[in-house]
Amino acid sequence: MGVVERRLDETGGRSQRLIRSFVLREGRLTPAQARAFATLWPHFGIDWTPGEVLDLSALFGNDRPVVLEIGFGNGESLAAMAEQDLGRNWLGIEVHRPGIGHLLLEIERRGLNNLRVLRQDAVELLRHGIPPAALDRVQLFFPDPWPKKRHHKRRILNRELIELLARAIRPGGIFHAATDWPPYAEQMLALLDDASDWFINTAGPGYYAHRPAHRPLTRFEQRAERLGHPVRDLIYRRR
Repeated sequence: MGVVERRLDETGGRSQRLIRSFVLREGRLTPAQARAFATLWPHFGIDWTPGEVLDLSALFGNDRPVVLEIGFGNGESLAAMAEQDLGRNWLGIEVHRPGIGHLLLEIERRGLNNLRVLRQDAVELLRHGIPPAALDRVQLFFPDPWPKKRHHKRRILNRELIELLARAIRPGGIFHAATDWPPYAEQMLALLDDASDWFINTAGPGYYAHRPAHRPLTRFEQRAERLGHPVRDLIYRRR
């Protein structure tokens, strides 16, 4: 992300290290996931070069509205939404290889042709790869809360991301976030309500939204609720 941490270099001078909003975790692939990367990635994966602006119509072969999901985990809920709404194109971005492999297998199992996958930094993609007003909706479900105070700067939702979302989402389009971490939900709500020049809280200022029917109840969410972590949805409309 755009947060920079300063540190002393070997000569005693100052250097800068870019802090990303994620930790790149390779993970161990199952044989099926490895096969998915070998045989399915060429059809459904996007090998994006930083700085290249994506032609979404050419990518999907049509001009249907595009939904971007940032950090789709194992991809099951994203695949389910894409299957339920074939009138939209779906673009998933994730950095964890086993999760990507799992989603590729779900695409194959469900016979989907309206879903594509990237393994990139979402902030970099929004900054350089998405044309203005090109997205119908952006989803950010259960991002890493970075609970320790010294790590809060790593949280993906900040003013910079909101500005990038405002650029990428069409007028009338939607930004939908969800988290089971109450302090993060409160921070998200405050940040997004403060961006009222760009986004309108569909539930009203200071209020969370109800989970819409199109967002599947994931196993992660069910576990969070069993642990007593209330899940908060935040749904904002682009002005």
